Amino acid sequence: MGKKLFLMALSLSILSFGANVFGQGTTSRVTGTVEDNSGGAVAGATVTLTNQGTNSSLTTQTSGSGVYVFDLVQPGDYRVTVEKAGFKKFVSSNNQVLVNQPATINVKLEIGDVSATVNVEGSAELVQTSTSGNVGGTVDQRSLESLPIVGLRGRNPLDLLNFQPGFVVGANTGGGNHVHGSRDRSFNFTLDGIDINESSAGGSNFTPLRPNPDSVQEFQFVSSNFTAELGRSTGAQVTFVTRSGTNRFKGSAFEYYQTPDLNANEYENNLNGLNGGSSSSTFSAAVSAVRSSRTRCSFLQTFNFSEPRNHVS
Repeated sequence: MGKKLFLMALSLSILSFGANVFGQGTTSRVTGTVEDNSGGAVAGATVTLTNQGTNSSLTTQTSGSGVYVFDLVQPGDYRVTVEKAGFKKFVSSNNQVLVNQPATINVKLEIGDVSATVNVEGSAELVQTSTSGNVGGTVDQRSLESLPIVGLRGRNPLDLLNFQPGFVVGANTGGGNHVHGSRDRSFNFTLDGIDINESSAGGSNFTPLRPNPDSVQEFQFVSSNFTAELGRSTGAQVTFVTRSGTNRFKGSAFEYYQTPDLNANEYENNLNGLNGGSSSSTFSAAVSAVRSSRTRCSFLQTFNFSEPRNHVS
């Protein structure tokens, strides 16, 4: 009996530790202050944070100074609702929360009946004042879907790093990319908090696990001033976050096909009477969904498939 209890406690400890590790570097924070029209702090107001994709919500109350904080928030679009007796209900929708970049949503409550509602769209501050000073940026889902990242190595979202501030392309060592003078192999790659670095060779713009862009929600790069949850390497910190799904069933498919039958032959081949060229095909797909209710919650995990094929004729 004692052995079973020990094993159960050990298992729970491991699961708890794993959950904490998973949360490091893959979540964010939503914070703000609630004030009345005169600028006075509103204490005890009920603040609800709702994920607009899954309808899951968190609730807290403002402190004596009118401050509220939600920690360990998954990236996505959120709605903030504030209620307090004697004031109109405040609703702010379509607030984008990015990984490792706290969102500040300050609220001004108007005096009135709580049944009345004041709706605001995207009231999160555009100038970030609640972060510790990380130097870097975030490549969001829209950029991953819109920017051209098809190359000879398939669809590699890491190619977008070449156009970020501080990244220098064309070095004659490793992967050829440096950031702020750091070594080429001093990059640190994580996927949902898990190490995906190449331990044998490595190099910027390279990881043995290349995420399918269709399954990536966003990725963040930090080039200097790393905070405590980031580390391991002195170069850029690259954090991938996969899509978690919404209450709607979604999917996508992509194929890039290139054949010499549709491309002009090279000049040297024409001089030598050769029919040279190469054909390549890259296919990928992803699907995800989350369906939740009060009595049960079921998940369909995201999957993807990518297969580049090259043939020289």
